Amino acid sequence: MSKRKQKNRMTTISLLVVLVLLSGFYIWYMNKDAFLSKDTEEDAGLDNNEIVATMDSELIDKIHFKNENADMTLVLEDDKWVSVDNKMRPIRQNNVQNMIRLVSVVRPTKIVDEQPEDLEQYGLSSPYAYIEAYQSDGKSIALSVGNRLANGQGYYAMVEGNDAVYVLPLVYGNDLSYSDLNMTDVDHGPTIPTSDIYHIQVLREEGEDFELIYDPDSSYIDIPLITWAILKPYDEIYGADNSKVSEILTNYNSFRFDNCIEYQTDDIAKYGLEEPRASILVGYNENNLGEGIIQKSFKLHVGTQDDNGDYYVMKDGDKAVYTMKAFNVERMLDIDAFSVLSTFVSLHNISSVDKIDINIEGKSYIMEIKRKTITNDEGEEEIESTYYFDGLVTTERAFKDLYQLLAAAKIDSQLQQVETVDGKEPVLTISYHIIESDQPIVSKYYVYDDVFYLIDNGGPIRFVADRRRIDKIINAVKDFEVE
Repeated sequence: MSKRKQKNRMTTISLLVVLVLLSGFYIWYMNKDAFLSKDTEEDAGLDNNEIVATMDSELIDKIHFKNENADMTLVLEDDKWVSVDNKMRPIRQNNVQNMIRLVSVVRPTKIVDEQPEDLEQYGLSSPYAYIEAYQSDGKSIALSVGNRLANGQGYYAMVEGNDAVYVLPLVYGNDLSYSDLNMTDVDHGPTIPTSDIYHIQVLREEGEDFELIYDPDSSYIDIPLITWAILKPYDEIYGADNSKVSEILTNYNSFRFDNCIEYQTDDIAKYGLEEPRASILVGYNENNLGEGIIQKSFKLHVGTQDDNGDYYVMKDGDKAVYTMKAFNVERMLDIDAFSVLSTFVSLHNISSVDKIDINIEGKSYIMEIKRKTITNDEGEEEIESTYYFDGLVTTERAFKDLYQLLAAAKIDSQLQQVETVDGKEPVLTISYHIIESDQPIVSKYYVYDDVFYLIDNGGPIRFVADRRRIDKIINAVKDFEVE
């Protein structure tokens, strides 16, 4: 036989072998569910569809469950589950529904022992958890849950009236492990859209208080571009930076508690709530469809911390004590007022200003805008503005460039304590004359050190400005040339 024929024959045989293997794999793949199902059933000793107990969830009206952290009997009254021992205690209804699902259909994954002689090896002589459920028609079920399997895939369990030991899914261990604490319902505080918050107040036992209020009508700060006012910790009112306020409002829009420690306590001192570490108040608007927008407030008292570092908290006027995550509490308490302060020393819309007096080390400069109403070529009335520097007409562009430089004066740092300027002369004084206002708004700058100037706006002196920025203003005024 030639080598070519022999090679062709070997190729044909190889192809036939591959075809047989592929056919076998195809037959197995198409029927693999049946093969696997059969193997599983034989290994488990249980039909996959076998149900060993059922209850009608609509008829269940009483449940008794216990574990190492709870022993509770619950009854259904007016479609609400309540504790037999204390019907005033709020019960987490979802947890009860989870337990009802466990007993509604008991479908084990495996029979371990049909006639066990030693229940201790399964943890069923002293069960990990136990539940009894009763229907209104008299039917009941009792289920004991023992040890968790070594491979972690379920729990050993027994149904009362049935001698067999089964394996039940992990959910049986999870949903029967609720403690008394877990079963007590939590009445959370409000969740508030940040756009609805108009007032924040943080009062602290130690450290500075903080208070912030929405001020669109300039009731506190008469600066059109400022809509939030800082009322505390300073002894005078300052404007807040709108964008910075928006960032911190998210700290106060949700009051979610972890657990209800006591739902009605007469001893709040043990939680540090008799003299709270702090109190947090949030004022907000709520859209009530029947009444329109109504103003509401929520106040929370903060006590000491538990072993996990969480804070004990209590709603104002309530007797329930809750725990709240330290992060959520501390981000409300640890607010630095300077971090939300508007850093503009004196910010005014140019349309509200008609004159600016500037004094640099005793030398006076005057910027002025004179306005009059004229009729344009189309017969419409409009305002015509003429710009002056030291009595000479200058261009609008040159005037506004200098004005923007004046407006750019900023607070750069906060001093540890209030300073005085007794006996000192200012290096720069800027006085804004506002239309329809009798008193100018004055800012003065004094030498503090080689880096900063003190800022004096007429109140306590606690802020400083970078000398380079202020020197730039001084030089621009001194070097201004009328165009």
